[in-house]
Amino acid sequence: MKHTSNDKLWQGRSSGHVADITVEIGQSIDLDIQLYREDIQGSRAHARMLQRIGVLDQTELDQILEGLTTVEAEIAARQMPLRWELEDIHTHVENRLMELIGDPARKLHTARSRNDQIAVDTHLYVKRKSAELRFMILDLCRDLLAQAEKNIDITIPAYTHLQVAQPARLAHPLMAHFWSFFRDAERLQFAEQQADRLPLGSGACLGVNYDTDREFLRQELKFESIYENSMDAVASRDHILNFLYATSVFATHASRIAEEIVLWCSVEFSFLKLPDSVTTGSSIMPQKKNPDLAELIRGKAGRLNGNLIALMTAVKGLPLAYNRDLQEDRHPLLDSAYQAELIVRALRAMVQGMEFQDKNMQSSLEKGYATATDLADALVWEKQVPFREAHHAVGKLVALCEQSGVSLLNAAPEIRRQAHPAFEDPDFYNPAVDPTTSADRKRSQGGTARFRIEEQLELARRNLEEAG
Repeated sequence: MKHTSNDKLWQGRSSGHVADITVEIGQSIDLDIQLYREDIQGSRAHARMLQRIGVLDQTELDQILEGLTTVEAEIAARQMPLRWELEDIHTHVENRLMELIGDPARKLHTARSRNDQIAVDTHLYVKRKSAELRFMILDLCRDLLAQAEKNIDITIPAYTHLQVAQPARLAHPLMAHFWSFFRDAERLQFAEQQADRLPLGSGACLGVNYDTDREFLRQELKFESIYENSMDAVASRDHILNFLYATSVFATHASRIAEEIVLWCSVEFSFLKLPDSVTTGSSIMPQKKNPDLAELIRGKAGRLNGNLIALMTAVKGLPLAYNRDLQEDRHPLLDSAYQAELIVRALRAMVQGMEFQDKNMQSSLEKGYATATDLADALVWEKQVPFREAHHAVGKLVALCEQSGVSLLNAAPEIRRQAHPAFEDPDFYNPAVDPTTSADRKRSQGGTARFRIEEQLELARRNLEEAG
């Protein structure tokens, strides 16, 4: 079956007779209909510029602007039928505009190409979505900060190799996630800044044969600057890659806290309870309370990473300037924007509803011999024992405690004496193995001592205030 249409912007010398597969593989309207706001925004600015340089008179401009408002309302209300043979958002808008106002609409494409048109659409979209997502992530940071402030005096095991390492104030790992997400917000701000360049006016790749006013376009569309090179403007997808990188790193960070949520909600850990509103049951096991949101976030991280790689791979071998391969930019861009928003919303719902089980955390601290390093350090500082000797003595004590089935806190003096004579003295030993005071010994900047965490919290508040 062949298609014939006079609606195709690219028809030119072509007969217009195309095979079904040519239409199907070439259409992007299923995706870029989501860019209709940006496309119409760019068309309004372009129409005003054409009137300034004499291509349109005021009546024609008014007709075009009124028609674009109608088209925008129809798309917003989902009243515009999508037709594959019209390929993309640009042709759908222009075709409908011609139906509404006739000949003036045919002048709108003067001095522009679909190449610079899609470029300006995606630049505007990246700017908008980067800002929206950035503020959503900053709200997530505020949620984490609130939980850290609330739970600063709960002590939790810190882990290396997923083995109990040392005691920490619960605020410390919460703030570790805070700072990761705060950097994600900074990356999105960078993506927004890098997309703040106007590509419209570059034409197909070499500029246009009209004395256009690109500075007027820049001001109308609120771009910070103009692309210095027209080929770069239509060929580059750096603005999308920056956005995809920022969302990919964010999703990676989200997956890490999601994994901790999954672990901490398990029976084996029992550190955390989530509200019923963000968990699900099992279709067969009535006792289950599954942290599905966290698991879905882990899965979506791979999806966002894949979107980044997909576009990098599509772009890497392209000669200048525009190539149809670049049409593949829309799926990763639109999908990553949507998925990242879902991730933030899901994380916020879980973080806001977290209830920590401090007694279970304390039990894990004791069972994991979390203060072993503190005991070794006490030997070094108070008894002037060389660290290697102290390390060996504490290791021996842990082995003896394991054999006896007791914690460091509950080890009898006769057990302690076998590892080192100094351990028999309760005035030396008991403070050294107390998990509650252990965290406050980590006094170095950025550590888990209470006053250091208070410094972090204050710095976080200032940064959030400055970030907006």
